[in-house]
Amino acid sequence: MAIVIEQEKKPTNWVAIISTVVFVALIFFGSYYLFFAQPQLLADLGTPPRLQELGQLTKLQQFNPATVVNSPNFMQLKDYSAPLVLPPTGRDDPFKPF
Repeated sequence: MAIVIEQEKKPTNWVAIISTVVFVALIFFGSYYLFFAQPQLLADLGTPPRLQELGQLTKLQQFNPATVVNSPNFMQLKDYSAPLVLPPTGRDDPFKPF
């Protein structure tokens, strides 16, 4: 008569298997979106109206500063700035002893 001794089977750790599958799936989808997915361009979202006005300004071909400086609106502007007074800076001879 033969005696058969079998080792006790360890239960399958389903939590470890499922977490590994989820981790691999996250790595796969993350790398796909990082390297292969086309990003949505900002031009597709539409441009705000204020930015469209600025775009029209960049299309100006000629700018003559004399027309701005000699315009009546520019001449009506008043200068309210105070003249700058520079404080004294250092000594005349920095190597002269005190």
